[in-house]
Amino acid sequence: MRDLKFRVWDKVKEQMFKPLAISFDMQSSIPFAVSVPGRSWEPSGKFELLQWTGFPDGNGIDVYEGDLVKISSVIYKVIWNEMQATFELAELGSCSTRDISAVALGGVIGNEFQNANLCQ
Repeated sequence: MRDLKFRVWDKVKEQMFKPLAISFDMQSSIPFAVSVPGRSWEPSGKFELLQWTGFPDGNGIDVYEGDLVKISSVIYKVIWNEMQATFELAELGSCSTRDISAVALGGVIGNEFQNANLCQ
């Protein structure tokens, strides 16, 4: 079985957390509560859940959904492609995409939440 790791963006406090636990509905598998350090369980709607891609960048840093990765001079956002059920790199300002394994050629420079200025 592969490792599943998440981090969560608190939409209200505008902070990134490594969750202590995530509770899922048993029938639908939809998350309904999140526990973060220093706080009790809170509704999952307060958070953006970001899954680990299973890949490190060129510096050995774990890459998560929503991360911004720079390869050469091009910036990509890590997205989940629902149609293909896989993570991929979407070039900012373009319709081009790359396979997620290309993150090994670059480095994470931020994420879409804490570095929105890079997404423009």
